[in-house]
Amino acid sequence: MIDIHNHTTFSDGRDSADEVVRSAAISGLQVIGISDHFDPYVSRQDVCLQPNEIDAYVKELEELKGKYQIKLLSGLEIGLQSMGIVWPGVEFDYYIYSVHTVPGLPELKDLEDPWEIYLDEVIMAVELIDRPGFLGHLDFLRRHIPGAMPPSPGAQMDMLLRKLVENDIGLEMNTSGWLYNLGDSTPQRWVIERYIELGGHLITLGSDSHRAVNVGSYISKAIGVLKELAVKQVFYAENGCYVPFNIQEMV
Repeated sequence: MIDIHNHTTFSDGRDSADEVVRSAAISGLQVIGISDHFDPYVSRQDVCLQPNEIDAYVKELEELKGKYQIKLLSGLEIGLQSMGIVWPGVEFDYYIYSVHTVPGLPELKDLEDPWEIYLDEVIMAVELIDRPGFLGHLDFLRRHIPGAMPPSPGAQMDMLLRKLVENDIGLEMNTSGWLYNLGDSTPQRWVIERYIELGGHLITLGSDSHRAVNVGSYISKAIGVLKELAVKQVFYAENGCYVPFNIQEMV
């Protein structure tokens, strides 16, 4: 199994990178990715990697490669806005692209229906991506806004998914929705199904863990959903190149 969305004490995780990788190896994962936050657009910079910490982050991940019986990937969860992408100055195996805020609207929870504004921002931000990676937790507002309804099918969602396909950007199936009792993955199954219908195939898996004990959580459940959708492969990226992983080969 693979899980490429995990946080450590380098950002807002509870456990060290060593503890996260060790937990992944013990639980039987075959590929683990560390993807701590690098997001200049959020107000809580204390939970994000800072530019002067990138070298130490890269060094620690490199030292961990080969320590345990598992493939370790060096990743970064980059916060996006339509205002531009701030790159860290160092290349990583892969990036998870996440829109956490909308310019001028830090309190999305105060809006009656934030989805149109949020998805418009994601569409514009995706246009700026020029490196391989995966759009993270597409409907994450459900997790962060109490009682928020999920987005609905329609032209706006189709436009976003088409942009991903056209720009060769993958889509993350984030399993945190099950962990946080939302009842399904993030995004929901219908979004993943629609992405496939529109020609998308670069699907990856991530638990969005913030504790070592949660690494790999519900990944097997996500695989079951993908099998029902006749998906044969999921993907990760290494050295900036997409790598297929056959679902049948997952332990």
